[in-house]
Amino acid sequence: MKKIEVCVGSSNPTKIQAVKIAFDKIYRDYNLFHINADSKIPNQPIGIDIILKGAFNRAKEANSYLKHKFKDNSEIFGVGIEAGLVKISMANSNYLDFQFCVIIDKDDKLSLGSGTAFEYPQYIIDDVIANKKEIGEIIGILANNMNLKNENGAIGYLSNNFINRRDILYQAVICALLPQINKELYLNSKH
Repeated sequence: MKKIEVCVGSSNPTKIQAVKIAFDKIYRDYNLFHINADSKIPNQPIGIDIILKGAFNRAKEANSYLKHKFKDNSEIFGVGIEAGLVKISMANSNYLDFQFCVIIDKDDKLSLGSGTAFEYPQYIIDDVIANKKEIGEIIGILANNMNLKNENGAIGYLSNNFINRRDILYQAVICALLPQINKELYLNSKH
């Protein structure tokens, strides 16, 4: 049986925990690492392509870390998670916050997943766009907790903790793992 090595391209404890919970559902035995990968995008990503690029860059760096560390026959997964604003014309504020996960395996095959999307109050979006602020900073001030993005996140604050950041990131990771969960269904898929 191949050893399974997983690396999260982030040192954010909420992202690491979301990946651990997702992989625990699928694998009994694996090693979990994390590195502080550079997303190579702005701190406040806006646009689906930018968000996916950030998640991809994190996954690629995590994958590279594992390839250098484990030159044996291990099964490896580099995981990148990124959240940001996507323009949605039907939304009251014209934007929804999306979480995306990119997973890259040893053969450089890519899989994608997304978590729950949600809307911010208009004045928060206006502040982000006009003043180029990061949502985490704005919500951190509102919540009187500048570490919020490493904890329950903006969704936790806005939902009175009915749902938290770990939960929506976990959804994105599970969705990116669908090709692992149902290998036989995805076997003939083109990449």
